[in-house]
Amino acid sequence: MQFCPDWIFDAVMARTGEEFLAGELPLNALASKYAKGLSEKYSEIRNEELSQGVEDLVRFLGEVDAGDEAVNFLRGFSYFKLRFESSNKPRKMKPLFGTVDEPVKARGYTTEETVKKFKAYVFALRSNSAPLAPAGWRIEDENELSHLAGVAARSVSLLDGF
Repeated sequence: MQFCPDWIFDAVMARTGEEFLAGELPLNALASKYAKGLSEKYSEIRNEELSQGVEDLVRFLGEVDAGDEAVNFLRGFSYFKLRFESSNKPRKMKPLFGTVDEPVKARGYTTEETVKKFKAYVFALRSNSAPLAPAGWRIEDENELSHLAGVAARSVSLLDGF
């Protein structure tokens, strides 16, 4: 089996939440877009798994009274996970062999782990030790992650959630 790297799953879960909070489409339709898109390259990711994870992220944002900053927190987490391996270590976007988004042999992600990482990111952000996404940053513009950028650029309709 070829699994999605955990950092891509983390970024996609946050991006799904960002699109849900910023737009007018149902969560199920957005989760379906990303679950289908990632499942084209990696082992199947279930729509329900992604939806549940996003609900947990949004619930946490409500608990910390994120308000209008919620979308920025989610976008920042996506940026952080895609561009950094850890707080002070940028991700090598052009590895010597293969591509940065190569499938991995073992499943290393769960929605619970992603929520834990997101909570840690938000608390680090509030203490100014984590970066926010630069103004105008979008996953669609990530050249090294062409598959993910293509999935993010896809349009969604209300019927996609069924």
